[in-house]
Amino acid sequence: MTELRLLGPVELRGADGRQYALGPPQQRCVLAVLAMSAGRPVMVEMLIRNVWRDEPTDAARDVLYTYVSRLRRVLRHAAGEDPDAPALRRGNGGYVLDIAPEKVDLQRARALAGRGRSERSGDPERALELLGEATALWRGTPLAGVRGQWAEQVRAGLERERVTLLTERYDLELELGRHAESVAGLSAEVVENPLVEPLAAQLMLALYRSGRQSDALQVYARTRRSLVEEIGEEPGPELRGLHEQILRQSPRLNRGPDPQVPPAGLPAGGLHPPRPSDDLWTVPPAQLPPDVAGFNGREEYLSRLERLSPTAGEDSPDATICAVVGTAGVGKTALAVHWAHRAAEHFPDGQLYVNLRGFAAADSPTDPAEALRGFLQALRIPDSQIPEGTDARTGLFRSLLTGRRMLVVLDNARDAGQVLPLLPGAPGCATLITSRRRLPDLMAATGADQIALEPFSTEEARQLLVRRLADEQLEGRPGAVADIVNGCVRLPLALALAAAHLAARPGLTLTALADRTPDSGGCELMADMRAVFSWSYRILSPATARLFRLLGLHPGPEFGTGAAAALAGIELPQARGLLRELTWASMLDERAPGRFALHDLLRDYAAELAREEDEEEQRRAAVQRVLDYYLHSAHAACRTLWAHRDRLTDLGPAPSGSTPEVFAEAGPAFAWFATERRTLTDAVRLAASAGLDGHVVRLGRRLGNYLDRDGRWIEQDRLLHTVLPTARRTAGDPAGDSELAAVLCDQARSGFRLGSHDQAREHLDSAYELFRAHDDLAGQAEVHHYIANLHEVQDDPLSALRHARTSLALHRAAGDRRGQGRELNIIGWIHGLLGKPELSLTRSRQALAIQESVGDLYFMGITWDTLGRAHHRLGDPHEAITCFRRALELLESPDAADLLNAAKAHTALGDAQADIGDNAAARASWTRALRILEDLRHPAAAEPRSRLQTA
Repeated sequence: MTELRLLGPVELRGADGRQYALGPPQQRCVLAVLAMSAGRPVMVEMLIRNVWRDEPTDAARDVLYTYVSRLRRVLRHAAGEDPDAPALRRGNGGYVLDIAPEKVDLQRARALAGRGRSERSGDPERALELLGEATALWRGTPLAGVRGQWAEQVRAGLERERVTLLTERYDLELELGRHAESVAGLSAEVVENPLVEPLAAQLMLALYRSGRQSDALQVYARTRRSLVEEIGEEPGPELRGLHEQILRQSPRLNRGPDPQVPPAGLPAGGLHPPRPSDDLWTVPPAQLPPDVAGFNGREEYLSRLERLSPTAGEDSPDATICAVVGTAGVGKTALAVHWAHRAAEHFPDGQLYVNLRGFAAADSPTDPAEALRGFLQALRIPDSQIPEGTDARTGLFRSLLTGRRMLVVLDNARDAGQVLPLLPGAPGCATLITSRRRLPDLMAATGADQIALEPFSTEEARQLLVRRLADEQLEGRPGAVADIVNGCVRLPLALALAAAHLAARPGLTLTALADRTPDSGGCELMADMRAVFSWSYRILSPATARLFRLLGLHPGPEFGTGAAAALAGIELPQARGLLRELTWASMLDERAPGRFALHDLLRDYAAELAREEDEEEQRRAAVQRVLDYYLHSAHAACRTLWAHRDRLTDLGPAPSGSTPEVFAEAGPAFAWFATERRTLTDAVRLAASAGLDGHVVRLGRRLGNYLDRDGRWIEQDRLLHTVLPTARRTAGDPAGDSELAAVLCDQARSGFRLGSHDQAREHLDSAYELFRAHDDLAGQAEVHHYIANLHEVQDDPLSALRHARTSLALHRAAGDRRGQGRELNIIGWIHGLLGKPELSLTRSRQALAIQESVGDLYFMGITWDTLGRAHHRLGDPHEAITCFRRALELLESPDAADLLNAAKAHTALGDAQADIGDNAAARASWTRALRILEDLRHPAAAEPRSRLQTA
């Protein structure tokens, strides 16, 4: 069905998931006002007042009619796909949105919540299910991207409604005794809403009833600190009373519904974004991969590993570091992960895990600094507090683990140099390492224990086979089991494949399998692991076998269904079936739904088969398809996240055989980049080795965009240093020169971030010459824009103004309206720096008019910030506050997602709030700005920090 969504960005979605374009923010606001009164007429004057505040004019009325006309066209288009789609009609002096209540997510959530409340006394389980369905309909900030006073007021009310619903839901979970199950969800909500005392109380109670008194007390301490810092208030009597009961371990806390959990509601001061580090230790990291199903044997080795585990009454284990070493496929990771799960209760502060990728033939090993970054993020350390450099990160990591009991699993280590920086320094923590190599340097430096893992014993190997097979498969020639065991050289990986092979073919017996080989005489039977792999490979269907071979060509060991489909040039449904067959054959691990990984040995085997069985042209075509998949997916993500912000050449439709990802919202697009970041880096490397220079440049630029927005500027700089030589090599024609010029501009922007101003100017001068050689006026304008930014950073506003005016003239000559709007705002901004706020207002208003006409939401947010500063300089802080809030609505919306400029707007908002005497609000705004800028490691963090120190 066609659905109208208000509990997040305002969206109209068709029955097939298609999203209809609803136009600029004010047009979406018109639809939102009508949707809030669905089925009832809304007077024209009411619409104007809600959308354009309290100054209705003839111009506003004309714009309203335009918006209504556009919305009608959109709804008629939707009705062409769905006859029951909403309709917009005139009636009784206003407009009516005809839509069934169940087709508006807000109304559906309210209906579900009402049913849940009515079911609570009779069927609490059903009530909980209904309340859970209701809360799941919230997708983020309600009415995100819609600005104005009406939207702010409605949004605040909806936020309160959501918190009320959450407290009702978790109150019912606690009544049903689901204390441990509630902890994860409540922890996330408390991080999101650190000032909401009812949620904090429920989390404290859930933790206490789960046997985690100290964690419950830490939640209180963090909530109290947030309340005092943010709004200058101590916790209320209900939360203080619960805290006292937990300290006394009051028996009342263990009896039924707790009287200390207060009713739902927001404390004074509203909602504020969380400080990421406030969540430290509330939910200990639990990064271990899933345990091995049906783990078999290894009792002797498990007993030796117990030396790592603290025993009752002891402060530390017998050993703090142990390395499990042995040949590939001997089961090192399975043993380590199985023991780690078994021993997890002895390490209550968490378990960290990283695959160091020490022996993946096609990949580079994980850098210790990158592994440390992942550990620190798992420990809830904000990016702003993660230092650069391995030594500094090691120091912070070890400081955090002091006094803790934590298990660190370092899987697949290459050498001691990769491991040493990752070792905790505190007693009470333990480290378990796996490696194919013996690590004498590590033993000498740390006194670590070492276990040389041997293949299964004959009995262990026999049990693994016997336990997984039907009785009839075991019948036949005596000694067949021993032949298979010896043929697999008792290696767990080979035995698991043999068992999977037999389990997939119930009519095949061990005797038949053993007798198929030329020599069934025991230890020489299939001594080569590849022969064992071939058992599973030979029974695959031709299509599945082909996919398996091609997976050996994939950049990186992990991949999704879309990448697998692209490698084989098949449709997604077919790829899912083939991947399922490979998973059932134990030739592939499904790490998460739709996310797969190949063991290093199997990946090497697959690549070897591809070289043997597939023509070079076929292999090259597969690599081309998968790189097309990643390139077009990255392009789609960039366009969803940062449309109109970057000069990214349109790629056209994806070539046949590749089905790239599609992103309707910013959240999934950003999550895709985060998941695939390492693979995309490997893909750029693969493209370079394959001589696909166009993919190196285009994919590198799009990945660089993500790294820039995510604050990974050093990583972006390294990537662009790889991309730039390829771009230089492929230049020489208009398209190649344009790509090179764009890469030079990207490199210059990276230089801005890292303070390399001279090098940035050199790159911009080179880019300008290329753009001028091909009469690319928009490109020349882009360079002048960046040079203006550079002069501004270097505190030379007059030079910045000169280049901004040149950029504006070039944009006008090119007919680029978006560029004109952006540059008019830059000019207005610089006039503000030069102490000319009236001129700043004039130019920024001109910019805003153009931006609204072309729907440039991102630069509208930037321009509202400039207008706010101009009003502030003219002595009108109230109007400035209104402008800053409009700026933040846009900059923090999915349409813009610009954290850096949002942080600067928060700083300016705090300044204006301080000027009107609202010191609590000012501190909240400066705190928000500081958190963002620290996470981005941006020097502008000094501004809000100094204000908070002196306020």
